Amino acid sequence: MPTHFLPVAFAFILYLFSYSSQAQILNIERQRIEKDTVNYFTGKAGLNFSMFNRNAGKSNPNNYLQLTFDGNIAYVSARNSYLLLNYYNYLLVNYDSREQRNTVASTGYSHFRTNFLYKKPLSYETFVQLQADKARGLELRTLAGGGLRYRLFQTKKSAVYLGAGIMHEHEAWESQQEDAELIRSDLIKSTNYLSLKSTLTEQVSTNAIVYYQTGYDKGLASFRNRISGDVTLQVKLTSKFSLRTNFNCTYEDEPIIPITRFVYAISNGVQVQF
Repeated sequence: MPTHFLPVAFAFILYLFSYSSQAQILNIERQRIEKDTVNYFTGKAGLNFSMFNRNAGKSNPNNYLQLTFDGNIAYVSARNSYLLLNYYNYLLVNYDSREQRNTVASTGYSHFRTNFLYKKPLSYETFVQLQADKARGLELRTLAGGGLRYRLFQTKKSAVYLGAGIMHEHEAWESQQEDAELIRSDLIKSTNYLSLKSTLTEQVSTNAIVYYQTGYDKGLASFRNRISGDVTLQVKLTSKFSLRTNFNCTYEDEPIIPITRFVYAISNGVQVQF
């Protein structure tokens, strides 16, 4: 995909879903809790089926089928909210249909976030995350940071938030050369997001988020930039069960190893809330 097309694509995605109603590498906004009661636990679990084009080579696109499970728990007090988000899947990868070569790879993350004074227009966040994506060669990514969260707009059915912060990102990638050591990177990054969420009807809701993360790499003598987006449409069947469609994508202008810069995933599944 031409690089000049990417900003247009992201803007178009946001326009479609914000008009109807916004993660990196994950959508934190999906788990935000807003109720009048306090001091309680809540959670969600989901099962998805997906197909997408993420690949481990620079010019050799692969086809992927995956089954995904995610489970999330939140605790809400009078002043602060605490979120534990977990995601894990197995991927069946078809590298070359002519040679019938398949492999199974795993990917997942665990993310913990605290939102201090979450009811105020200006609140504060801290977070840590562990992540791996064996399909792309990412052995380990760790994040730790914090920042500000500002409520730009809110009604009974819609809300818009802006976030800005600083984080430390450590990555360990597999080298494409045999018997080579892992390629490691440690960067201080700015992490920023814009999120929107809306209840369309009593049964239908949507939310979306766009992240922009950047940090200066001395070895590259340049900035490494990452843009990621996530959009979810949820249709409630009962008070506990929902159907969910999700689209997410990521673009990195200077990946650590030569992999596809733009990747996306579309998934459909069911969700149970407890």
